[in-house]
Amino acid sequence: MIKYIYLTDQSRKLAERINESVTDHILMDIDNKYGNKKNKYGKGIKRGGCLISYRDFKKDSARIFAEADCLVFIMASGIVVRAIAGLLTDKFRDPAVLVVDELGINVISLLSGHMGGGNDFCRMIAARIGANPIITTATDINGKSAFDMLVKKMWANVDNIRDLSLKINSSLLRGGDNYIYIDPDYRDYFAEEELSGFKIIDSIGDLALIGLEGIDKNGLEDRSQIENIFDKTNVVSLSNKDNENKIVISDKSYICHYAEKHGLVLVIPRRNVLGIGCRKDTDSSLFEGQVLEYLSGYDIDVRSIGRVASIDLKKDETCIGDFCAKYGIESDFFAPHILANYEDRYEKSDFVKKTIGVYSVAQPACHILSGGRLLGQMYRGKGITLALGRR
Repeated sequence: MIKYIYLTDQSRKLAERINESVTDHILMDIDNKYGNKKNKYGKGIKRGGCLISYRDFKKDSARIFAEADCLVFIMASGIVVRAIAGLLTDKFRDPAVLVVDELGINVISLLSGHMGGGNDFCRMIAARIGANPIITTATDINGKSAFDMLVKKMWANVDNIRDLSLKINSSLLRGGDNYIYIDPDYRDYFAEEELSGFKIIDSIGDLALIGLEGIDKNGLEDRSQIENIFDKTNVVSLSNKDNENKIVISDKSYICHYAEKHGLVLVIPRRNVLGIGCRKDTDSSLFEGQVLEYLSGYDIDVRSIGRVASIDLKKDETCIGDFCAKYGIESDFFAPHILANYEDRYEKSDFVKKTIGVYSVAQPACHILSGGRLLGQMYRGKGITLALGRR
């Protein structure tokens, strides 16, 4: 949700203009709470964003701040700073906050420029209304990439992200040695400018051998040779030098294992999804074991699963809940008529149709989560069906 906070009649008109210029495919429609209805914040409500007077914002600022993805204040920055100072938590949880002067001359990315998307919102809105985007984050103004932005782009969970972001971003600014290996499956996700400042390594074997002398790097492309190098040396680690970092972006389980074993900075994209079907009261241990075995067949690290989905009849299934809780995975459950929209694309089961009203669950559910980008074959065994996809 994006919310526009206005102070004067002129700033309200600008809020309406910005909101009209923001297309639906960039910003989500607001929910029914602020939809096309009148409510206590209902002055000038538009699709795509919500207009709120500054007076009303002050009355309910904590809730409005907590619910927003982005707050656009159209007023002086000093007023904004004082209004939100007591609401701030940290850069990983606060919404993006922008300030626009009421003439629409400047758009300032004030808060959560990276993880909250403030800088992207700032550029987008400034382009729409012909304003100057004002961005002050050091990596952006110096034309460098940022580690926390890579993590955000991959929807990844990274241990110690706060300290790593500070360390690696500082090194990027200093021109330090920052090597990065990106799994081939994910290289097309990044534009060239998003990797500015990093030295891109094509082979995980080459990444392992940086700084080693007297070892032939030629031919280190297949898995057995790479594992042999990793197993024979303990020097594959973050350098003791303050300005050298080695980063791996991958969801391949064996690469993740060796990256962790040798102290490389590991970013596991959480763009993989699972569609799930299972018998009622399936044992949680059995379910977890089958999922892990299925993923290992594609060399996929379970930590790369960002979301699972099934039919709404399974929303209280213990095995799914236990699995999601253990690995920090979000879940969705779809009504039969939603899944039925996609069942003709996949293998059908008369038994499943008779039992729950649709011919298939795992693949249609995965189709919805992944936008139709399924990977590999569906698994079926021990009363469990699984389909893997990628967002």
